[in-house]
Amino acid sequence: MSLLDQVKIDLNEARKAKNTEVSNVLSTLYAETLMIGKNDGDRDTTEEETVAKVKAFIKNIDETLKAIPEGNEKRTGYENEKKVLEKYLPTQLSEEELTKILNDIASNHEKSMKSMGKVMGELKAKYAGKFDGKLASVVVKKILAG
Repeated sequence: MSLLDQVKIDLNEARKAKNTEVSNVLSTLYAETLMIGKNDGDRDTTEEETVAKVKAFIKNIDETLKAIPEGNEKRTGYENEKKVLEKYLPTQLSEEELTKILNDIASNHEKSMKSMGKVMGELKAKYAGKFDGKLASVVVKKILAG
Protein backbone atom coordinates (compact mmCIF):
# COMPACT_ATOMS: atom_id res chain seq x y z
CA MET A 1 0.00 0.00 0.00
CA SER A 2 1.32 3.40 -0.91
CA LEU A 3 1.73 6.26 1.53
CA LEU A 4 -0.98 8.19 -0.29
CA ASP A 5 -3.36 5.23 0.12
CA GLN A 6 -2.61 5.25 3.85
CA VAL A 7 -3.39 8.97 4.02
CA LYS A 8 -6.75 8.29 2.34
CA ILE A 9 -7.58 5.48 4.77
CA ASP A 10 -6.65 7.65 7.76
CA LEU A 11 -8.66 10.53 6.30
CA ASN A 12 -11.77 8.36 6.02
CA GLU A 13 -11.30 7.09 9.59
CA ALA A 14 -10.95 10.67 10.88
CA ARG A 15 -14.12 11.65 9.04
CA LYS A 16 -16.06 8.69 10.47
CA ALA A 17 -14.80 9.61 13.96
CA LYS A 18 -15.82 13.23 13.29
CA ASN A 19 -12.28 14.36 14.10
CA THR A 20 -12.34 17.59 12.10
CA GLU A 21 -8.84 18.70 13.12
CA VAL A 22 -7.25 15.55 11.66
CA SER A 23 -9.63 15.24 8.72
CA ASN A 24 -9.00 18.86 7.65
CA VAL A 25 -5.21 18.49 7.50
CA LEU A 26 -5.38 15.04 5.85
CA SER A 27 -7.97 16.20 3.34
CA THR A 28 -5.73 19.05 2.21
CA LEU A 29 -2.66 16.80 2.14
CA TYR A 30 -4.46 14.11 0.16
CA ALA A 31 -5.91 16.50 -2.40
CA GLU A 32 -2.68 18.40 -3.01
CA THR A 33 -0.59 15.23 -3.20
CA LEU A 34 -3.03 13.50 -5.54
CA MET A 35 -2.91 16.49 -7.89
CA ILE A 36 0.87 16.17 -8.34
CA GLY A 37 0.42 13.03 -10.43
CA LYS A 38 -2.83 14.14 -12.04
CA ASN A 39 -1.24 17.36 -13.27
CA ASP A 40 1.75 15.47 -14.65
CA GLY A 41 0.11 13.31 -17.27
CA ASP A 42 -2.63 11.76 -15.16
CA ARG A 43 -0.30 9.31 -13.42
CA ASP A 44 -0.04 8.06 -9.85
CA THR A 45 1.83 10.26 -7.40
CA THR A 46 5.11 8.64 -6.32
CA GLU A 47 6.15 7.88 -2.74
CA GLU A 48 8.94 10.47 -3.02
CA GLU A 49 6.46 13.14 -4.13
CA THR A 50 4.14 12.24 -1.26
CA VAL A 51 6.97 12.46 1.29
CA ALA A 52 8.10 15.77 -0.23
CA LYS A 53 4.56 17.17 0.11
CA VAL A 54 4.36 16.04 3.76
CA LYS A 55 7.74 17.70 4.42
CA ALA A 56 6.51 20.88 2.72
CA PHE A 57 3.42 20.94 4.95
CA ILE A 58 5.58 20.45 8.05
CA LYS A 59 7.98 23.17 6.92
CA ASN A 60 5.06 25.58 6.49
CA ILE A 61 3.81 24.73 9.96
CA ASP A 62 7.29 25.30 11.40
CA GLU A 63 7.45 28.72 9.72
CA THR A 64 4.03 29.59 11.11
CA LEU A 65 5.03 28.44 14.60
CA LYS A 66 8.05 30.77 14.50
CA ALA A 67 5.66 33.69 14.05
CA ILE A 68 3.30 32.70 16.86
CA PRO A 69 4.51 33.56 20.38
CA GLU A 70 4.84 30.83 23.02
CA GLY A 71 1.71 30.37 25.08
CA ASN A 72 -0.61 31.46 22.28
CA GLU A 73 -3.55 29.07 21.99
CA LYS A 74 -3.19 28.92 18.18
CA ARG A 75 0.17 27.13 18.59
CA THR A 76 -1.54 24.01 19.93
CA GLY A 77 -3.55 23.49 16.74
CA TYR A 78 -0.48 23.82 14.53
CA GLU A 79 1.57 21.55 16.79
CA ASN A 80 -1.20 18.92 16.63
CA GLU A 81 -1.28 19.18 12.82
CA LYS A 82 2.46 18.67 12.74
CA LYS A 83 2.17 15.52 14.88
CA VAL A 84 -0.47 14.14 12.51
CA LEU A 85 1.77 14.77 9.50
CA GLU A 86 5.00 13.47 11.04
CA LYS A 87 3.67 9.93 11.17
CA TYR A 88 3.76 9.86 7.35
CA LEU A 89 7.48 10.56 7.20
CA PRO A 90 9.86 7.62 6.79
CA THR A 91 12.14 6.87 9.73
CA GLN A 92 15.09 9.22 9.47
CA LEU A 93 18.65 7.93 9.53
CA SER A 94 20.55 8.76 12.72
CA GLU A 95 23.71 10.86 12.52
CA GLU A 96 25.82 7.74 13.07
CA GLU A 97 24.04 5.80 10.30
CA LEU A 98 24.27 8.76 7.97
CA THR A 99 27.99 9.22 8.68
CA LYS A 100 28.70 5.54 7.96
CA ILE A 101 26.74 5.63 4.70
CA LEU A 102 28.39 8.87 3.60
CA ASN A 103 31.85 7.53 4.42
CA ASP A 104 31.13 4.52 2.20
CA ILE A 105 29.85 6.71 -0.64
CA ALA A 106 32.69 9.23 -0.31
CA SER A 107 35.31 6.45 -0.44
CA ASN A 108 34.40 6.01 -4.14
CA HIS A 109 35.01 9.69 -4.90
CA GLU A 110 37.86 12.19 -4.83
CA LYS A 111 38.38 13.72 -1.36
CA SER A 112 37.61 17.29 -2.33
CA MET A 113 34.66 19.64 -2.12
CA LYS A 114 34.22 19.15 -5.87
CA SER A 115 32.80 15.71 -5.08
CA MET A 116 30.10 17.01 -2.75
CA GLY A 117 27.39 17.10 -5.43
CA LYS A 118 28.19 13.56 -6.55
CA VAL A 119 28.18 12.21 -2.99
CA MET A 120 24.91 13.99 -2.11
CA GLY A 121 23.35 12.84 -5.38
CA GLU A 122 24.24 9.23 -4.67
CA LEU A 123 22.89 9.54 -1.12
CA LYS A 124 19.63 11.01 -2.41
CA ALA A 125 19.27 8.28 -5.04
CA LYS A 126 19.64 5.51 -2.46
CA TYR A 127 18.00 7.06 0.61
CA ALA A 128 15.53 9.67 -0.65
CA GLY A 129 13.42 11.14 2.14
CA LYS A 130 15.21 9.17 4.87
CA PHE A 131 17.74 11.76 5.97
CA ASP A 132 18.01 15.35 7.10
CA GLY A 133 19.57 17.27 4.20
CA LYS A 134 21.23 19.88 6.41
CA LEU A 135 22.83 17.23 8.59
CA ALA A 136 23.97 15.28 5.52
CA SER A 137 25.56 18.42 4.08
CA VAL A 138 27.50 19.07 7.28
CA VAL A 139 28.69 15.45 7.46
CA VAL A 140 29.76 15.38 3.79
CA LYS A 141 31.72 18.62 4.19
CA LYS A 142 33.48 17.17 7.23
CA ILE A 143 34.31 13.94 5.38
CA LEU A 144 35.53 15.63 2.20
CA ALA A 145 37.58 18.18 4.12
CA GLY A 146 39.55 15.26 5.51
